[in-house]
Amino acid sequence: MRRISSLLSILLLGGALVLTGCDSSGSNGGGGEAVETKTVTDLPADPPQNTSGGGRPQGTGRHTFFSLEDDEIVLSYSNTTRADSNSTTWDLGFQSINVLVNNGQGGPGNAAAYVAEERFQDVDQANTDKLSTDDATNKDLETDWYNYNVNGNNKIRPEAGRTIVVRTADGDQYAKIRMDSYYKGAPDDLSESDAPSRYYTFDYVVSDDTSFE
Repeated sequence: MRRISSLLSILLLGGALVLTGCDSSGSNGGGGEAVETKTVTDLPADPPQNTSGGGRPQGTGRHTFFSLEDDEIVLSYSNTTRADSNSTTWDLGFQSINVLVNNGQGGPGNAAAYVAEERFQDVDQANTDKLSTDDATNKDLETDWYNYNVNGNNKIRPEAGRTIVVRTADGDQYAKIRMDSYYKGAPDDLSESDAPSRYYTFDYVVSDDTSFE
């Protein structure tokens, strides 16, 4: 069940999404400007439409497309008009556990991604050798960004010490992403929470070159 797919699909939903930014130390290797760490809170990734009764949760099957550079939703899962999905205005798409990259079968962009087995703060450079053509064009790219059912309660938990590294759809920028939560409100104790799933909270940094320092 570990996947980051290859169609890289946040306040356009009446306040469901909150974006905040804070300065971090260091500078962008390209322009010398301070690197900014941004936080995305409760990004809706096609939340289940049926929340009661048994059976597997079902959504619309549509992605929410997000622009890393602009810090905003390009196209919400709730929008049935999907024309913007066939563009380079978005980098990542989110639907359930799938994180899609705008490239190849996923879209017309030049995005690519890989999962670094390092902590977010320790990833100071994008490894372009890992952003292979195969990875970029596979619709379903296997990754290790989360664990499932570790404590026997069927919960999705981001894998500690893993960072998603992305080349943006325009091919000109790079980002690193730390997934923090898959549940609305990012509860601290999932074993004691019934928070709805398919709401991503994550931190990320965008750089004009491969350096995140």
